[in-house]
Amino acid sequence: MSAKSITFNGQSLQDSYFLTKDIIYRNLPAKTLDIEPYSRRDGYRLVNSYYNQKDIVVSGTITRDTEANLKISIDTMKSLLSVQEGNLDIGDGATTMRFVGSVASIEIPEEHYHITTVPFKITFRCQPFGKTTSQTTLTRSISASSSSSFSTSGSAPTLPIFKWICVGTPSAPITQIALNVDFSPYSSTITVPSLALDAEGDYLEIDVSAMTVKVSHDGGAATEIDYSGVFPFVGAGSNTYVVTITGGGTFSLTETIKYYPSYL
Repeated sequence: MSAKSITFNGQSLQDSYFLTKDIIYRNLPAKTLDIEPYSRRDGYRLVNSYYNQKDIVVSGTITRDTEANLKISIDTMKSLLSVQEGNLDIGDGATTMRFVGSVASIEIPEEHYHITTVPFKITFRCQPFGKTTSQTTLTRSISASSSSSFSTSGSAPTLPIFKWICVGTPSAPITQIALNVDFSPYSSTITVPSLALDAEGDYLEIDVSAMTVKVSHDGGAATEIDYSGVFPFVGAGSNTYVVTITGGGTFSLTETIKYYPSYL
């Protein structure tokens, strides 16, 4: 069984010099509960809850052939780990989990006998969710308003990009597209009016991560446009959704949903 790979900002913490023993990353992120105590009675009302951060603790040893080379390795490690924020990549079975965070502390509790080997302990303060390093893409063809479902892998909500591209020329302009997504108990609808998708390659893109809505006509650059409603909540597991298309006559669209599986 090979050792688990781990890197941060290009610094490997699992190689011939850095021998990482423990990587504590499967705990739940820290969670904030906003509560409102009841007046003149026991208990409280839960107003809101959300995950705010995740601490990942890594510990092991650094070993070199001489004390001078040990100092070089430690200095290099501190330099690479001192960035404001970086990608912490951890091998996780057949995939790589990526957490975005900063180094909160580096501890090197050396004793007098530590000449060419020292222990280390690093605490990374990360965004609450990890994700894979490659996107998953779901594709289907639609020629009318329709309802469907899709399942996302992972254990946390994700922030996908929805895109509809004209295949061929619609017999009439598509003037509006509305997207409703249901993931119990959440339901949300975003509506994009004042469209004029009327040529092959025209497209509408709803980017939940960037919170942008963009349209492209005749191969030109995508530009942001107005919309109404809210960006959809997409949970881990099965999501049902409805795409409502206004206008278009006879048309064909290629729909893509791109997302990074996210993990608690």
